Amino acid sequence: MRKILLSLFVLICTLGTASVCLADEGIPNTDLPSVLMQQQTEEFKNDKGQVCIRTEYNRLLVKNREAFPALAEALEEKHNRVWKEKLAAALEESKPDAIELKKNRPEDYMYFLLEERLWQKHADRNVISFYGEFYQNRGGARPDIEIYTYNFNPVTGKSYTLHDALAPRELANFVQNAVKPALQQYKEKNGLFFYDNYLTIVDELFAKDYQGEQPLNWVWGEAGMTLYFGPDVLAPRVIGPVEIAVPVKGFEHLFNEQFKNPSR
Repeated sequence: MRKILLSLFVLICTLGTASVCLADEGIPNTDLPSVLMQQQTEEFKNDKGQVCIRTEYNRLLVKNREAFPALAEALEEKHNRVWKEKLAAALEESKPDAIELKKNRPEDYMYFLLEERLWQKHADRNVISFYGEFYQNRGGARPDIEIYTYNFNPVTGKSYTLHDALAPRELANFVQNAVKPALQQYKEKNGLFFYDNYLTIVDELFAKDYQGEQPLNWVWGEAGMTLYFGPDVLAPRVIGPVEIAVPVKGFEHLFNEQFKNPSR
């Protein structure tokens, strides 16, 4: 009898564990946003049915939308719609050149590729960050790459600027004591050639960011902030994007308290 009861107890525990696993599987954690990237593809073909242009972007959907409705709306408005319109316009503009390329290069693999490449870099209760590249191969020897970043408050949907992440009145210190030394270290460590006036360019970029120009590209992470400078900004295009990290540790005074202490 004791053996039968013991077997039933083990069976109940096993079923209970399995039920928990099945219930948890595929259900997003409501404490943090869960973002699905749904690839959207469009092709333009010539009168022979040959592909001349292919466009791709990632539609961002919040799986636990009921917990983060403002973020879902912000991603739809500031990313999904923008990229749908951006690639539609790029496709129309590229048609004549793409048709001409296909006449001279009819191979299946030879077509214009206009592609958004996107990575989620971080998520906590205060900020969710994305890094992206607009990859444009129009049949040349080297593709063009534009970089961009998104930083949102997951709860309110607010789009963060660099100003929001820094402590008040710490911009000058941030540039001089954190960004420039990190760039110099990156340059020396990787043996790269930067433009002679790259430090002056850095000053101009940060000044423009605070005059309503294109925001500087940055994301938040577990250790602190990562900044990105696009190809041909600080160094020749062949080097590609330049990426530097500014950790919170050692630079605590430079960052906003909200970013340093996320409420998870």
